[in-house]
Amino acid sequence: MEHVKGLVDSTLREGSQTVGVAFTLEQKVSLAHYLAQVGIEEVEVGIVSPQDHELPDLVSRCRNEAGISRLGLWCRCREDDIACALRLKPDVLSLSVPVSDLHIRVKLGLDRGAVIKMVARAVAKARDAVGYVSLGLEDATRAESGFLREIIAVACENGVSRIRIADTVGVATPGTIAALVRELRTFKVEIGVHMHNDFGMATANGIAALEAGAHWADVTVLGLGERAGNSRLEEVAGYLALQSTRPYDTTLFRPLALLAGECAGRNIAPHHPVVGTEIFACETGLHLAGLARNPTTYEPYSPGLVGAERKLIYGGKIGRRGMIERLHQLGVQVQEAQVGRLADSFRSQCRALGRPLHDPEVLRLVAEQGA
Repeated sequence: MEHVKGLVDSTLREGSQTVGVAFTLEQKVSLAHYLAQVGIEEVEVGIVSPQDHELPDLVSRCRNEAGISRLGLWCRCREDDIACALRLKPDVLSLSVPVSDLHIRVKLGLDRGAVIKMVARAVAKARDAVGYVSLGLEDATRAESGFLREIIAVACENGVSRIRIADTVGVATPGTIAALVRELRTFKVEIGVHMHNDFGMATANGIAALEAGAHWADVTVLGLGERAGNSRLEEVAGYLALQSTRPYDTTLFRPLALLAGECAGRNIAPHHPVVGTEIFACETGLHLAGLARNPTTYEPYSPGLVGAERKLIYGGKIGRRGMIERLHQLGVQVQEAQVGRLADSFRSQCRALGRPLHDPEVLRLVAEQGA
């Protein structure tokens, strides 16, 4: 995916819209610092509003303290919001406009023609003052395809740098979003995607869009965002770094996730992809045997790359080979004929206790069996 420009983190903007989440200024700056250290290419730090008196300080501190080199701001296609954004001199100004007939009618009370004029004015005004203008097309995956192409053409005529396709209610699939991206690549403009997770496909959709030719994909730490959230940074960035060649610092994913979880009041599930504490724990006999021989048989990447540890758990699912490996670890040699009986006794005790056996219990079992 050499065409990929990078990821846009929206934890401070979209993530802040999560129900019950209200990041403080200090928390936002701390999160921004981690995002810069991880190597995320663009950070969207907030929504522009003349009423937000904290935003100028946040922008300044994200640049000077957190080290954000490509800072983005999000705003509606309203003249006063755009004017406010331009005073803050972002590297990227991300305008947003509804493009589905439902949103145009209900949210704006306008028709398609009025939206076309609004976009032309907003993009032209922003383009005169900002080096990179992104236009977010809200509810694009439910918009009429002809109108979607028309509004993109108008934005391109007025100098837009990126078109950002928003799957606002998470109804896209990897197949449909890939097809849409391939269609829109006919325009001479960078393509970004903003995926929601209402059906659990936000991360897959983000990856599919990048594979289909999108240049940018939005992410948030832990997938924080409206309703079911958005594409998870740790999953998308993890895939791009660990299965491709993006140079993200994967060892910082878990500290970043822990900080975001603490700030948002979210616990990280033990088996949360990439950052969970138990993702490299294994108890199944067949897998244990494979891992003992060569970890790549059942691991997509080395645990150390994400600051994790391999945990081989010998419990009620143990098999003959697992039994031999466990005893070998404890320095115990047994005859081949005894292994099956020991494994049966091992499994039986594990089931009775509802947990794996501790080392002294394993040694006591061997002694009782006369092995």
